[in-house]
Amino acid sequence: KWVEESLASVCSQTYENLEIIVVNDGSTDGSAAICSRMAEVDHRIRLLHQGNGGLSAARNAGLDLAQGEYVLFIDSDDVVHRSHIELLYTTLVDHGADIAVTDMTRFSGAYESLDLTVGASNGLTSKDAIKIMLYQKNFDSCAQSKLAKTQLWDGVRFPVGYLHEDLPTTYKLFLACDRVVYVPSSTYGYRWNYDGINLSPTSSQKVRTLDLLDDMVNDFEVHHPDLINAAVCLRTSFCFHLLLNCREGYLPAADEERLKCTILHDRRRVLLCTEARRKTRLALALSFFGWDVVHAAFALVKRDGQKLTEHGV
Repeated sequence: KWVEESLASVCSQTYENLEIIVVNDGSTDGSAAICSRMAEVDHRIRLLHQGNGGLSAARNAGLDLAQGEYVLFIDSDDVVHRSHIELLYTTLVDHGADIAVTDMTRFSGAYESLDLTVGASNGLTSKDAIKIMLYQKNFDSCAQSKLAKTQLWDGVRFPVGYLHEDLPTTYKLFLACDRVVYVPSSTYGYRWNYDGINLSPTSSQKVRTLDLLDDMVNDFEVHHPDLINAAVCLRTSFCFHLLLNCREGYLPAADEERLKCTILHDRRRVLLCTEARRKTRLALALSFFGWDVVHAAFALVKRDGQKLTEHGV
């Protein structure tokens, strides 16, 4: 129900020299017809139909087709301001950077009602950008809202069959680049969807992604020990996210125990890390009083957050 609005926002960009690759990943809801109709009007659109393989398979297919010098991902339920790509591109060029990053602005109603804001850009070294991303400060590991040189994707693809696939993937681009620029803005509208993947109940498939994060932590421990704390903090935040979105009886006991054991294994390290997310350290502190206390605190925060969203905050 949102794909037309999303694709229209891409087609209306002020930066017009675009190759717009739309991957129809086995949709059965009429999305293909909508995209086909729009492709007849805008010949920059390249429409690829494939059997359903999930988000990773769709993004990988798009990467395999891409012929441009830069790559940018936009999810089909999100909306971008017409200056989004121009802002990222000009900022990247001005700073001589390999990747340009901006914010993902949450919305649940009409994106057009949001006032456009653009702040001062900030050039970063690769490692400084990785720290910001893994500590989930100004930006995180989400693939969207990041314009990157296509060559950085050489040898890098999203893991097929996993959810939260960008967590163990995006950092590889940052390791391969020399310079990143961050520009705060509200040009990317991220639809806050309570039926989406991020807010859906935790499943064994989501827990499987922990395998990839374990590999990521091991990689940092061997090759980038100065970044190991940041990698561990991301893994801990991910475990809390899954644990606290777990419905009673929905997740196998072995998966739940794995999440708890990983959290406890890293608890002291993350608590002592002053750069770690405040809410992660708070959750870790509450874990000393038992998991029921952590769950109760999360339920309270989530309830208040939903009330604010319902009132347009």
